[in-house]
Amino acid sequence: MLKALDKFEEYVLLILFPTMVVVVFTATVARYLNLFPMYWGEELARYIMVYLAYTGAGLGMKWGSHISVGFLVERLSAKSAKLRLAFDILQIVMVLVFTVTIILLMRDIIGQQVTMQQTSPAMYIPMWMLYAAVPYGMILVSIRAIQAFVLSFRNRG
Repeated sequence: MLKALDKFEEYVLLILFPTMVVVVFTATVARYLNLFPMYWGEELARYIMVYLAYTGAGLGMKWGSHISVGFLVERLSAKSAKLRLAFDILQIVMVLVFTVTIILLMRDIIGQQVTMQQTSPAMYIPMWMLYAAVPYGMILVSIRAIQAFVLSFRNRG
């Protein structure tokens, strides 16, 4: 399952980033040369960027590239494997509490967006689809945090 998630994240990034570049480039050239109005280009690029960021957050968790306070943990845990395990457990608990909290809060916001049937200004995309990027990203981060913890635990023993 995690290999499928790897491929999914990579393909999403592989498709969305060039799409965003093409949209921004086309909109810029069209505006500069007065060819045609592409009033929706900026909005689409913004929404693609949001999904790119949240997909990248999950991938960043997998690679361990998020900012952390490693100096103190490494210094203290060098003395005790149990202390290192305690820090790892604290880290996974904090990440999961954060992501679950965000998911639960966004559930209410997305529900309100569905009820109000609000759409985006230029493209008329339902706003709940755009707000769904946040729980999507938090689910990816949660899965990758658990994966990193399990791999770290396996590498110890």
